[in-house]
Amino acid sequence: MKKKDKSAVVPYLDKRLIRRLRIYTLVMVIMLLVIIFEVLQGAFSIAWAVGGILIGLGIGTLVSRMYRLSWDEDTSQVISRIDWIGAIILVFYLTFVFTRTHYLSYWVHGTPLLGLVFSLTAGTMLGRVLNTV
Repeated sequence: MKKKDKSAVVPYLDKRLIRRLRIYTLVMVIMLLVIIFEVLQGAFSIAWAVGGILIGLGIGTLVSRMYRLSWDEDTSQVISRIDWIGAIILVFYLTFVFTRTHYLSYWVHGTPLLGLVFSLTAGTMLGRVLNTV
């Protein structure tokens, strides 16, 4: 059985969609490197890191629903659009992004707070990339 070449799909994807997924992946990798560095330095516990990534993964899975992928006959490409459910999810997601440090600072302070925020961000980006497919 022949293995399907993933690069054969790329010409049919909207350039903005590809760019968005690449940015999410880049942010995720940078955040994961920072988290690994912080855990190795002992400034942040691995349990908090894994917990933050798992919670972020759940959030990213929900937020990936924000954009609905569809086929555009005119351009013969897969494009993404925000529908009304996606707009509501976007509002809640943006609220979470801008207030997470405020609410998390009630329970965690200092370097662990930064590590938890990075873990949540990395998990969210991972969830979005994995569930866009």
